[in-house]
Amino acid sequence: MKNIIFDIGNVILDFQPEEYLLQYFDKNVMGDLMTIVFSSDEWVNLDIGTCTLSEAINSLTLAHPHYHDELIFFLTHWTYMMVPIPETIQLLYELKNKGYLLYILSNFSTDGIDTLFKRYDFFELFDGAVISSKEKLVKPEEKIYQVLLDRYSLNPSESVFIDDLLANVNTAKRLGMYGIYLPYQTDLRNELIKMNIL
Repeated sequence: MKNIIFDIGNVILDFQPEEYLLQYFDKNVMGDLMTIVFSSDEWVNLDIGTCTLSEAINSLTLAHPHYHDELIFFLTHWTYMMVPIPETIQLLYELKNKGYLLYILSNFSTDGIDTLFKRYDFFELFDGAVISSKEKLVKPEEKIYQVLLDRYSLNPSESVFIDDLLANVNTAKRLGMYGIYLPYQTDLRNELIKMNIL
């Protein structure tokens, strides 16, 4: 194995928006905001790269004027809901020191990923990244995986892909990669040890 490919949300960065929002809003408002944003076409389009953050804000606040200020807060602060998973960050350094090449394959908005890449210096450990909004492709479509393999000349049989969604892992496997399905709070170190990567 030479190449370790990571998703971001709940693999590298913990993403539990409920906990963050409850610091600012009551439970009912938090629930409404979660539903409005995460079930919206705008959220999907941010990942696909067919709308900007400002366009998403304008659209959602027009559709839900009673939550105008709350939605602006949510959408301008949501990257703060994503915090590094200490155990994974430690693993990144260990894997890099062992000579593995590290890559990112993630569904993510352009504004969001640019913000996070600037905020956290451990992203400098990665040898490459393919982000959905920049490619106008999303997982689990095979095309975005092929972009990663082709761009960085990766041999699928020498690559393992780690994601918290089973459908995304299954696509990687269909393309000849190894896959680690990582449900929330699964011990990634243990999974890597099982594969003799660590």
